[in-house]
Amino acid sequence: MSKPRPSFSVTELCGDKSEEPSNERRRRQAVQMLMVMAASVSYFVMGMSLSFPNVLASDLLSDNTTLFNTQLQFQDWQLDMMGSIVTIGSVPGFLLAGWMLGRLGRRWSMAISVVPGLMGWAAIALSLNATMLIVARFLDGVTCGMVTLAVITYATEIPDTSHRGSIGTIVILMFLIGTGIGVSLGIFLTWYQVAFINVGILLLYTTAIVPCLPESPTFLAVVDKDKAALKVLAGLRGNYADLDAEIKLLKQLNRVTDATSRWGALLSAENLKRILLLSCLFFIQSFSGTAVVRVNATRILEASGVNLNRDISTTILMVVPICGVFVLTSLTDRIGRRLCLVVSMAPMVLAYCVLGCYVFLNSYEVTAVSVVPLGSNYSSYSQSIQRIESEENEWSWLPLACLLVCIFAMNIGIESLPWHLSSELFPTTIRSQ
Repeated sequence: MSKPRPSFSVTELCGDKSEEPSNERRRRQAVQMLMVMAASVSYFVMGMSLSFPNVLASDLLSDNTTLFNTQLQFQDWQLDMMGSIVTIGSVPGFLLAGWMLGRLGRRWSMAISVVPGLMGWAAIALSLNATMLIVARFLDGVTCGMVTLAVITYATEIPDTSHRGSIGTIVILMFLIGTGIGVSLGIFLTWYQVAFINVGILLLYTTAIVPCLPESPTFLAVVDKDKAALKVLAGLRGNYADLDAEIKLLKQLNRVTDATSRWGALLSAENLKRILLLSCLFFIQSFSGTAVVRVNATRILEASGVNLNRDISTTILMVVPICGVFVLTSLTDRIGRRLCLVVSMAPMVLAYCVLGCYVFLNSYEVTAVSVVPLGSNYSSYSQSIQRIESEENEWSWLPLACLLVCIFAMNIGIESLPWHLSSELFPTTIRSQ
């Protein structure tokens, strides 16, 4: 018979803040935000990694020389691998991070997780051919997998429970800013200069930023380092929280997973149900088009009949997702994660339906007109073509509007919330696994 789960409220876990002065509460929350932002610097680089294939492809059109003035030659499949190999590398990164977070803690896991990426970006900057770039991008993918798990887990355990969702969105915001800056730097710098910038950022992160961050108090409480946990909690929760009660509750929650191993605890009926739920949610996320729309927005617009120059495309990819994250920050702790997912996906469904109908009807009308015979009906054929072109110009804003709605709505929930839920739904002992 399984043991009953301990019941506790947000007030019990975070302490009674009713007597805490508002300026003291804001100061604590600002400190928590700065800590999460500092931990998310690696997420910033991960965003630049996502946009790097665009930087590389753009450079190859004008100048394919390397740092050593050799010529880069790419086949089509090798250019495709610049993006997909990162996803392949993230798989062993996830598995390694799951073990590392439970053994070494959150802080040192964040520091170690960027080491493969550091080597990868250095190899990218010094690459002489496509093979070296592919191997280097694989190493970068390993870091992406490790960083995703380590940083989100840390960002979940540092803030107050009542503000965990809003502060946690800083991670996604840093990622989106990194994506936009990566594309912007590619306009002025070469691909290997962008790689050197990422090397410098990761070196600063692992040697100066992470060592200044405290360890997660949740992890310290679980491994019975109560004094260290109390010291960290005193700075995070302030003088108006019952720190001893919070540590006691963390330990009680830890003992709920009564299993011989952390991996074995995942096989309990309750945790298997949560894993199934999250798997369905990630399946929906993967097939909702978030990655495709984000990376191929310009190509989608072009196929829909809307042509944008590079500067406008860059502006859209930078500004619109960030606006969506700001909306998520204000909503997630007020209306909850589940309603945020509904608010995110409902506009996407509508926008996709409208865009699909527009493209279908547009191609249907063109096909119908193309079968009109020439000869005596040539004048009516020309009039039909002019009518369709006029209608296309009249509705040419519609594909752009649908795409903007999709990019904005996906960042309100479905893009990031599944990752946060994967850390929030499980006890500390098995959270990393």
